[in-house]
Amino acid sequence: MAGGIETVDSKNFYIVASAPNEPSLQVKISGPYLTKQAAQADLSAAIVEAKDIDPSAANYDYSIDKVESRKPGVIQHMASHA
Repeated sequence: MAGGIETVDSKNFYIVASAPNEPSLQVKISGPYLTKQAAQADLSAAIVEAKDIDPSAANYDYSIDKVESRKPGVIQHMASHA
């Protein structure tokens, strides 16, 4: 950590929600995580939180994927603006 800003690798694990009728439509809902195990530990809570934000999230398919991105997932983004 330099100057209080955490550096995130360009490839990290994210919890990803996919629309079952349109699998190419994917949204990173939580992350980044440095390990797949850390993402798995948060998976249930992230799904519950996604359903609280959008009840239709109950219909989504969830996976843990290693994605190239420096942006936070939806849940982290919303929490930072609360």
